[in-house]
Amino acid sequence: MISKKKTIKKTSKNTDKKSSELGLKKRATKAKTSKKTSKKVLKSDKHVPAGFWGFLVRSWHSMDLGASRWLWLAVTVVILDQWTKSLIMDRFDEFDSVTLLPVLDFMRIHNTGAAFSFLSDASGWQRWMFTGLGIGASTVICVWLIKLPSRGQALLAVSLAFIMGGALGNVIDRILWGHVVDFIRVHYQEWFFPVFNVADSAITLGAVLLILDTLLNRES
Repeated sequence: MISKKKTIKKTSKNTDKKSSELGLKKRATKAKTSKKTSKKVLKSDKHVPAGFWGFLVRSWHSMDLGASRWLWLAVTVVILDQWTKSLIMDRFDEFDSVTLLPVLDFMRIHNTGAAFSFLSDASGWQRWMFTGLGIGASTVICVWLIKLPSRGQALLAVSLAFIMGGALGNVIDRILWGHVVDFIRVHYQEWFFPVFNVADSAITLGAVLLILDTLLNRES
């Protein structure tokens, strides 16, 4: 009996030692990980400006804005669209043209309608209707991008950003000039495609990518 009690005491002591050693190891690993994370935070804070701008940057990163990081693509489309239009307006009068290829001309046209001269012959009411539609569509797309997951929906986010950038590019024209500046004319012999611009191209590309995303994710 005495030997059994001694063996029980020894095993209990061994288990206590092992448990205490495991506890110490866990505490040590937690301390190491906390030090590493603190170092990472310090390194990241070095790139964040101090003061008010630092507060804005930190609050921006802390917010869950979904796929809104693709808004830079919409901004790029707007900048490219307005830049090309400004070049055309500086160098061409209305209806002036220059031939680049046998099937491609640059020709300055003032379009009071929608993309590809849709409703361009209306009496003027279409200016504010298309302006409102462009602003409304861009607002919906912006909310849509924010609610999209940040990963896994890249094709959908890119298509929406292209459409948003194109819509805003033409909205700026309608607000500033009352018409959209088109200048890309594609033709073949006696056939002429409606004159368009970079914004129209972005809207078309975005629509194609949106259809492609729908087809690829049809089952889900």
